[in-house]
Amino acid sequence: MGTWGSGPFDSDTVEDFLAELEEQLAPQRLEVVERTFRAAIEAGGSSTSSVLPEEVMAAAAVVAANVPAGRSLAWNEEYPSITEWLAKPITPPLASSAIQALELTLPADGWFWRSWVDAGEREEAQAAIDSLRAVLRPVSEGDSR
Repeated sequence: MGTWGSGPFDSDTVEDFLAELEEQLAPQRLEVVERTFRAAIEAGGSSTSSVLPEEVMAAAAVVAANVPAGRSLAWNEEYPSITEWLAKPITPPLASSAIQALELTLPADGWFWRSWVDAGEREEAQAAIDSLRAVLRPVSEGDSR
């Protein structure tokens, strides 16, 4: 089916990524999330097959869901237990890595944005990413709320 929406969990690629995470314990989930961010950061914004923007966005959404301010994000309803997937509190370095990975993997002029045919869906995707940043930024700055 491919991609069916603009949210961080709205594609087959992400469904596979989340299914892998769901089967693991919190420490292994954290390793996968950190590895996803590290690969994106090390790629430095270059498009490689090992760094999928959809997975970076989903990993950032998992981290955000485990921050108190992110518990009410609309897409969490698709995975009701997601707010318990990672150990608490989320650390500032993890939140910073999520933001950095998002920024490098989804630059404003990147192919991810050009791939949206519908401007409304592109705006919805941008709003979802903005929501992730809004939840993660205070944590990256040391505020665990």
